Amino acid sequence: MVAKKFRYIALCLTVIAPLWSNPAGADRMAGFQHALRQHLESVGDSIVVNGRRTPAAPVRAFYEQRDHVPLWVGQAGLNNRAKDAIAVFENAASEGLDPVDYTVSALTSPNATATANEEADREVLLSATLVRYVTDLKSGRSLPNSVDPQWAASRKTVDASVALESAAATPDLSAYLVELAPDHVVYRGLRDALHTYRALEASGGWPDVPDGPKLEPGVTDPRIGALRARLRKSGELDDAAPSRPDHFDPALEAAVKVFQDRHGLDTDGVVGKRTLEALRVSASERVRQIVVNMERWRRMPDNLGDPHVLVNMAGFELRLVEDGAVALNMRVVVGKPYRQTPDISSRVSYLVFNPYWNVPHSIAVKDILPKVQDDPFYLVDRGIHVYDGWQDGTEVDPWMVDWWSLTKSSFPYRLRQDPGPKNALGRIKFMFPNEHAVYMHDTPSRSLFRRSVRTFSSGCIRLEKPFELAERLLKNNPGWNSKRIKTVIESGETRSVSLKTKVPLHLIYLTAWAGEDGAIQFRRDIYGRDRKLANALFGESH
Repeated sequence: MVAKKFRYIALCLTVIAPLWSNPAGADRMAGFQHALRQHLESVGDSIVVNGRRTPAAPVRAFYEQRDHVPLWVGQAGLNNRAKDAIAVFENAASEGLDPVDYTVSALTSPNATATANEEADREVLLSATLVRYVTDLKSGRSLPNSVDPQWAASRKTVDASVALESAAATPDLSAYLVELAPDHVVYRGLRDALHTYRALEASGGWPDVPDGPKLEPGVTDPRIGALRARLRKSGELDDAAPSRPDHFDPALEAAVKVFQDRHGLDTDGVVGKRTLEALRVSASERVRQIVVNMERWRRMPDNLGDPHVLVNMAGFELRLVEDGAVALNMRVVVGKPYRQTPDISSRVSYLVFNPYWNVPHSIAVKDILPKVQDDPFYLVDRGIHVYDGWQDGTEVDPWMVDWWSLTKSSFPYRLRQDPGPKNALGRIKFMFPNEHAVYMHDTPSRSLFRRSVRTFSSGCIRLEKPFELAERLLKNNPGWNSKRIKTVIESGETRSVSLKTKVPLHLIYLTAWAGEDGAIQFRRDIYGRDRKLANALFGESH
């Protein structure tokens, strides 16, 4: 604290020293300090910049600590530090932000004859704009819960006082502000892609591929010329002069497969309905998609943990990252569009081998009851028991229940499935604290992992490689290895094992990111969350 005060004293002396030898300058400084104090007292609880509010308390505290000596305004108007800040604000688009949010005419208008009150207003506006910019860059512009009710992770907070103190202390303000952006390969990849796709957009984007029947290897079609031009523009195809431009040759097939892989489509080399839809998304729409996902990533914790588990719902993929590298990846199944998996940051705390499945009431009445009414053997065949209450209920003979008289609103029973090969949770479930009662688990429905779009669960995450993940997460638990895991599972006994080292877990919805080869990946907006966030960023509410 003492060191901080000395730093402020030194900075203040640097600012005002030239004025002390000049009585007129000293008077002007005193007048400015008085005007600044009065201005800050009059702004109330918040400072409004372009219709957006910044809390006034930390700004007021910052200036009180430095005896209201200006940070941005000098003898001849805005100083070089201020000009550096404004230059960064004007370049906000490079970070997927809107420069309009940080453009205030009072900051750049002529000020040679400005009064002390006008200079004080300029000083406060620039400080508030800096706080606004830092907050937007580090934690996101939008309020997650207001545009995405499925966002369950806590939002990062930005200490405005620290932001202003750091801006005052750093010798290179431009570098300091640039370094505040998320330092993660996903965000950096999106930022690079934004630059690339904005250039594509500025050059006119890519040609449209007209509607028509599917295009497949070996066919000749006049639309193939447009397909070639489209894939050349986005970088999947590099044959500038094929011998037969309207023929679907092997080089074009390979390019189509690359495009399909980068868009999460079946890589069959055939331009069918889904592939054509992806091809026809404009460069401008892809720019917006990248910006939306940059905004989404800013919500993520600065430190994801090492190791950590990252599940991308829109990409249907899980990655276990250890020492900064992907140690394990797998396909996953996520929630249906009407039972969406939420965004969560938590920690995997324990595993359950051979779990029972206590069927959620909503699944019991919406999914299982109709199946029992169609097939009286449904419960018995799957080892599902019936109880007459949720707390210490007595088991009920399913053959004594008149299932056909029950409705969703009159269903009084609790259902529980025994452990075993037919259990909906498979042989392992991975538990992490969250308010949505969501967890990860094995599944007997292995065929679903072959689908390109995998939205089949009721909100939980089904894992393609649960045993490999269990082995990795238990590596710090003495005595736990693949052999012991197999022995416990084969015993059929239900057993919970707490992780000695709880592993951070992040569930996120990314429809755009850079792959391991650096190429941008795009996915469909399966939950409609991109649309909601884009409306908040670009719509009338902007």
